[in-house]
Amino acid sequence: MRLFPVAATSSTKLEDLSFLDDQRNKPLRTSIRLPWHGAGGRLQQDSRGRLAPYKPADIMLKPLLFEVPGASADSSFVGRGWLFQKLEEVLGMGGQPGQGAVVAGGAGSGKTAMVSRLVALSCHGGRMRQMASGSPGAPPTGSDGTVDKALIQPPQATLIHSNQRGSSCPGTPEIQKCREEAARHLASKVVAYHYCQADNTYTCLVPEFVHSVAALLCRAPQLSAYRELLLKEPHLQSMLSLRSCVQDPAAAFRRGVLEPLVNLRQERKISEEDHIILVDGLNEAEFHKPDYGDTIASFITKIIPKFPVWLKMIVTVRVNLLEITSLLPFSKISLDDFPDNKDICDDLNAYIQYRVNSSREILDNISLNGKADPAVVAKVSGHLAQRSQGSYLYLKLTLDLFERGHLVIKSASLKVVPVSLAEIYLLQCNMRFASGSTFERARPLLNVALASLHPLTDEQLYRAVNAGGVVGQLEWDDFRQRLDSLSYFLLRRRDKTRMFCHPSFREWLVWRADGESTDFLCEPR
Repeated sequence: MRLFPVAATSSTKLEDLSFLDDQRNKPLRTSIRLPWHGAGGRLQQDSRGRLAPYKPADIMLKPLLFEVPGASADSSFVGRGWLFQKLEEVLGMGGQPGQGAVVAGGAGSGKTAMVSRLVALSCHGGRMRQMASGSPGAPPTGSDGTVDKALIQPPQATLIHSNQRGSSCPGTPEIQKCREEAARHLASKVVAYHYCQADNTYTCLVPEFVHSVAALLCRAPQLSAYRELLLKEPHLQSMLSLRSCVQDPAAAFRRGVLEPLVNLRQERKISEEDHIILVDGLNEAEFHKPDYGDTIASFITKIIPKFPVWLKMIVTVRVNLLEITSLLPFSKISLDDFPDNKDICDDLNAYIQYRVNSSREILDNISLNGKADPAVVAKVSGHLAQRSQGSYLYLKLTLDLFERGHLVIKSASLKVVPVSLAEIYLLQCNMRFASGSTFERARPLLNVALASLHPLTDEQLYRAVNAGGVVGQLEWDDFRQRLDSLSYFLLRRRDKTRMFCHPSFREWLVWRADGESTDFLCEPR
C-alpha cells in the first residue's frame, strides 16, 4: 500500500535547493559596531575598534533530528540480549567478516527499541535525550522525575517457561552480564544511525539520508580524523550538501564518505576496528517510493559493494516487506520465530514479569478477586505471551490497560484479554470516543495528519482542517477540544509538531484485515 502516491525524491528543482544550501552554510556574521555621533547622524570611527570574537570553522552538515515515541537514553529495556550476541556473531566481530545484518519482525516486535538501545549506549547517546517524545505508558519514574535505573536491567528469572529445551537458564547473572556486554560492545562501534518514519518525509528520502549519515559520522569521536578532514577540505562538505546529494547521492556518498574514510584508515588516522551504521524501518521509506530513483533500501543495495569490510550496517524491516532487502549481502535475523525460538519466549516472559513486579495495579487486576495467587498470575502471563505472538507492543499496551484499571480479570476464562493489536486499538478508541458523533468530530484532524507528508504544528493542523472546508470554519477553541481528545494518539514532538504514537496505529486507521471491525476508519485522501 502506498499511502502517499507522489514522487518524493529528486523531482524538486535544484534551483530551489540552492537556497537551502545557502541557509545551511551561511556563516555567523560579526563586525565592529560603529556608533553614531553628532546631530547630523554622521558615522564616527571609534578610536578603540572592537575586535570581532574569533569563531573557529565548523561543520556545515546538519543531521536530521529524529524523534521516537517513548525512546530516550533512560528508557527501560528488557530482554533481547541474545539478539545482540547474534548480531556480534553475524557481523564477524573478531572473526569471519560479515558486511551487515537484517533484523526482521512484525509490528511491535521491538526492532526500533533495539536500534534505540544501541544508539543510547553509543557515542550518540546524548542525542537520545533530544529524540524522546512523551508517550503513554512511559517507564516508571522516581519522585524527582528520573527513571528508576534499577528497572533498566532485565529480571533475574521468568514467570513462565517455554516448552523448548535450553542448555541453561537465561536468567543467570553470568549470561545476563555477557549479553549486556555484547550490547555495549556493539554500541561502542556505532558511528551513525537513521530512522525512516513514514509520517516525516525527509527521513525517507535518499538525499537527506546521505547528508544526515555523513553529518553524524563526522560527529563520532571514533572518526574525529574525518571531521578534521572535512574542516580542512571544504570541497568535501560541498560534495555532501543537499544540492549535491540530490544531483547524485551515490557519488556524494562514495566520494564524500567512503573514499575519505578508506584513505584515513590506510593512513592509520582512524582506529583499526569495525564501525557500524544503524538504519531502522526500511519498510517505512517504501511509503514514499518515488516514481523514479531509489528508495533508501535500493540505494543501500547499490552502494553496499563499495563499503570497506570494516564498515558494517544493521538494518531493520517489517517482515511483510522483507523482499526489499533480498539483494543485500546481509545475514537475516527474525524476531517472529515464536514460539519456536526459546530466547524470544524468555524475552516476553521477562518483560511481563518486569511490568508485574513494577506495578501493584497490574498485579491486582490480573489476579482473581484481587488475590495474588501465583498460579493464576502465571496462567495470565502465559496467556498474554501466547496472545502476543512475539509482539512487545501488544504486551505493553495490554499491560497498560490492566495498570489503568481498564481491564480486570474476573473469571478463569480470560475472555477480557484482547486477542490482537487491532482489538487493542479498537478498545482504546471506544474508551476515548463515547459515541460515533464524538469520533466524527475528531476524524477530520486524523485525516489531515494521515495525509500530511510532514509532522504539523497545532496551528498548521488547524489551518489545514479549515482549508478543507469539510466541517465548515472551526473556531480555535472547538479545534483545541477535538485535538485534546486525540492527545493519546497524536503526540507532541519537541518542535511542537504532532506525530502518531506508533506506525501500526497509523496503519490501523486506514486499513483493516478481512473480518475486522471497520469502526474508526479514516480516509486520508
